[in-house]
Order: sequence, then C-alpha cells, then structure tokens
Amino acid sequence: MESGALLRAAREAAGISLRKMAERTFYSKAYLGLIETGRRPVPVGVSTAYERVLGTTDLGRLSAATRSPATVDANALLDVAAMLAAIRRVEDAIGALAVLPIARGISSMTEQFVRKARTVRTEAATLASEVVQYRGWLEHAVGADAAAQRSLATAVDLARKSGNPDRLVHSLGFAGYVAWSATGDYGEVIGLSDAALAVRGAHPVLTAYARMRQAELLAARGERHAAYSALSAADMAASAAAECTPPEAMYWWTPGFGAVQRGGVLALLGDAEQAIEEATDGLTGMPLEHRRTEWLASALRRVDPDMQP
Repeated sequence: MESGALLRAAREAAGISLRKMAERTFYSKAYLGLIETGRRPVPVGVSTAYERVLGTTDLGRLSAATRSPATVDANALLDVAAMLAAIRRVEDAIGALAVLPIARGISSMTEQFVRKARTVRTEAATLASEVVQYRGWLEHAVGADAAAQRSLATAVDLARKSGNPDRLVHSLGFAGYVAWSATGDYGEVIGLSDAALAVRGAHPVLTAYARMRQAELLAARGERHAAYSALSAADMAASAAAECTPPEAMYWWTPGFGAVQRGGVLALLGDAEQAIEEATDGLTGMPLEHRRTEWLASALRRVDPDMQP
C-alpha cells in the first residue's frame, strides 16, 4: 500500500469524506485527491494534518512500515488494528462494496508484514489473518465468492501460523460459511465446522458461534436429530458465553443476534412460527446500529425471506 493510499484508507476508515478532510486540513480537495491517488508525493505537512484530524493513528509510523515492512513493530500493528475496527463500523453504515478496496489494500500490507517482519511476526500473522478474513467476508457480501474462498483459505493458513486459537476457529467458521454459500458441498463445510470445534482454548463466544453454525449446517442437510442435539449444545455454549465480552472481531455478536441465528436453525427444521418469534425477540435486544446492517438482513432472510430488521 502506497503512502497516499494509506492516507485515503485512514480517512475512509474514520468515515470522513475528502471534502471534509480538505476543510479540516486547509488543503484543497483536488490537491488531497492527487496525493491519495499517488499522483503527488505525501508531504510531511499533509501527513501531520491527517493525523491531527484523525486523532490517534500514527500515519508516519505506518507509512514507514509500508515502505519497509521489515521494520514493522507492535505499535504499527495496533494502528492497523484500530483502522480495521473503524472500517467495520463504516461497513455497517454504508455497506460492503464501499469499503472493499480499503480492506484489500490493508490486507496486502499486513501480508507483507508477515513475510518480511524481523520481529512481531507471530503478531503480524494474527492481524493479517483477521484482515484477510474480513476481506473474504466483504468479497462474499458483494458476490465475489471465488475470491472470497481464496481469501478465507489464506486467512486459515495465517491463523495456523499465528498459533492463535481464536483466529483459527473464526477463520475456519467463515471459510465454511462461504463454502456453503458458494458450493453447497456439505461434506467440505461440515469438515470445516468440525475442525473449528476441535480447536482447544478458543474464546467462549467463538465456541458458541461455531456450535450454532454446526446446528445450522446439520439442519440444512436434513439431519434433524443431529441438528437438534447440536442446537442444544449451542444453547449451552451461548449460556456459558453470556457474560463474556466478545473479541473485537466479533463485535457483532450479541445475545439478540444469537437468537436470530437460532431462528435460522429452527426455520431450516420446519418450525417457521417459532423461528420468527425467536428472531423477532432477538431483534428487540440488538443495538440500533446493528439493525441497519447488511449482515443482519442476510441472517433474517434465512429465518424468513420477507423478514426485515
């Protein structure tokens, strides 16, 4: 990722338009556009002005790490993680298509860190797995399932390199979700689900999510008895995770969303009335900003095609 593109990614992650950035930095919109697209070099004054407007991200440090990935350190990784968290919230507000180019740029940058970092290589692999997984999710959301499957396979590989059980469970779960949508190959998908549940030491919220996904897959496959058993296990896992704060990458998980997911399983098992009732109850407990997202709309369609947030 070039320095100009990094400025653009940081600005868009903060949800600030180019016009607003121009107003707040006292540079012209046309000039900043040339810098962000790489047609002009990034002067120190512009980088400093962006940092002032954005408040926290050290763009000079990130630019240096981008130019020389071997020098990346823990602080630079924290800056990228903060950008990723901000981009997720922007996606919630304006959709996957708008943020996909930024995610692809940050994904390439973090993969470079993994290959070339002299230190923090394990930490870089953890972050890169999360970023590449997010890129895969966005690609799936816009219908680019072949690209999404490639991204998620990379995310799983990076998670294995990192040795982080949360990353591995999460990436395997998303790989299975996209494979199910793209190929309908239940054998492959349930294999990924089983692999996720076999990982030891994962966060309780991730375990609850993985068990609910397994119940959904078994229900979709028509294995009613196994699906109900898996749903019971998912309920117990969700209860155990009820007091836990989700990992940042799962900020979207709430008990309300868990109820919507459970409704999706019940719908596949043919209990449409109970499915709609549970999903509706779940919606009332979800944050307002979550109710406006594409990912919730997708989950509700699995409960009932006509159900709306």
